[in-house]
Order: sequence, then structure tokens, then C-alpha cells
Amino acid sequence: MLKKLDRLEEVVAVIVLSGTVLAVLVGAIGRAIGRPYPAAPEVAQLLLIWTVMLGADLVMKRGDHIRISAIPDALPPGARRLVHLFCVTCMLLFLGYAGWLGWHLAMSNWAREMGASGLSYGWVTLAMPVGCLLMSISLIRRLLGHGLLYSIEPEHHQQEYPL
Repeated sequence: MLKKLDRLEEVVAVIVLSGTVLAVLVGAIGRAIGRPYPAAPEVAQLLLIWTVMLGADLVMKRGDHIRISAIPDALPPGARRLVHLFCVTCMLLFLGYAGWLGWHLAMSNWAREMGASGLSYGWVTLAMPVGCLLMSISLIRRLLGHGLLYSIEPEHHQQEYPL
């Protein structure tokens, strides 16, 4: 079931990215031929923020985000686990706080229209709390599935930091 939901998220991310590209293309072509489509930049903005948040969650699911490992590599295994636990805790706290603020922002923006498109600006701001929730779930899933470290041996560097 989770694999199907993960695959669905990947498909939605590709569709939303394609929509972003299409909205920019339509806007550019419309301006070039003298018939601008005023809603195109707004639709592109809406789709881009959702693309970014879905993409960030996909990266979180795979553990492919950037990490600097010089300090953890210099620590003994027990201390390395504590550093990772601290980092994961900070990440979850940040995602929770950003999601909470994003939710309040989204709820306060439902009545605000984006302009030419007539869409609610709430759809743009809703991407933040939804993305934070998805990333929190993905981080917890990785933690439960892999633990704080795959391996505590420095020679297994690629597998060492799954979070």
C-alpha cells in the first residue's frame, strides 16, 4: 500500500512539474505572439511551489539530501548516533513548526484571489503545510525502517547516513 502511495506521489510530482513547464510555455508563447495569457504566471507559481514541496519529500524519502559528514565521521559510533538523533529531532521540530505556520497562512489566504486566474492564493500557501507533513512522515518512515544509521563503520560511508 505504501509503495503504491509513494509511486502515486512520484507520478503527481511529474504531472505538476509538467504543468509548470506548460504554464510557462503558454505564457511565453502568448506574449511572443501578442496575445498574453495573464493567468499563466500565476498558474506556474502555484504548480511550481507544489513541485518543490513534492520533490523535497521525494528526496527525503530516498535520503538523498545534502549532508556534511566531517563532524559525525570524527566521532565514535555512540556519539555519532546521538548527533543523528539530535539532527532528526531538529528536523522534525522545524517541519512541525513550519507546517503549523504554513497552515495558518493557508487558512488566512483562502479569500485572497491570485488575480487573473481567480484561483485562491490559499492553494499556493497550502503547499507548505502539506509538504512539511509529507516530509515528516517520510523522515519517520526512514527512521523506523533503517534506524539512525545503517552501519557505524566509516568505510560504509554511502550507507551510513540514511537520514
